[in-house]
Amino acid sequence: MYYFNLIIFYSLLGFILESVVYKISKSNEHSSIFYGPYTLVYGFGVLACILVFNFLNNFLPNNFSKILIYYLLFTIITTIIEYIGGNLIHYFLKIDKWNYSNHKYHFGKYICLNNSLYWGILSLLVVYYLHPYFNKFILNTIPNKISILILIIFLIDLIFVIMKKIIKR
Repeated sequence: MYYFNLIIFYSLLGFILESVVYKISKSNEHSSIFYGPYTLVYGFGVLACILVFNFLNNFLPNNFSKILIYYLLFTIITTIIEYIGGNLIHYFLKIDKWNYSNHKYHFGKYICLNNSLYWGILSLLVVYYLHPYFNKFILNTIPNKISILILIIFLIDLIFVIMKKIIKR
């Protein structure tokens, strides 16, 4: 349940981040396909970065090159996840929740260089600074019953998303 909690927690933080950005830009859009306050692309992106960080941390030297390597890896990882997420949403739901076609240096509709560079920086900040705190005080203290309840709510949300898509056909 720990990894599920990680995904949901960082999906919630991603949703909050997007809400702030969209509020500042006066947009009512969101990249989440769900009714609940979570955007899974953030959760999977952070999870992947944390797993890579934990795996490589003992192998890399403790100097600036380590941070640079993590930045490059996190940028690539989150870009791939954003690309896969955009394509999966388009394939299954026939919608584009984000589209970077009008951005400079875009690759298809779902990724662009500017955002990829931001995801790398954001991932570094989360992995180095936020995750140790959240992991210690929040993620490791969530009772299994709460995790199961959150999983049930998430599955109900997923069912509603699927039903909405079926009804629109």
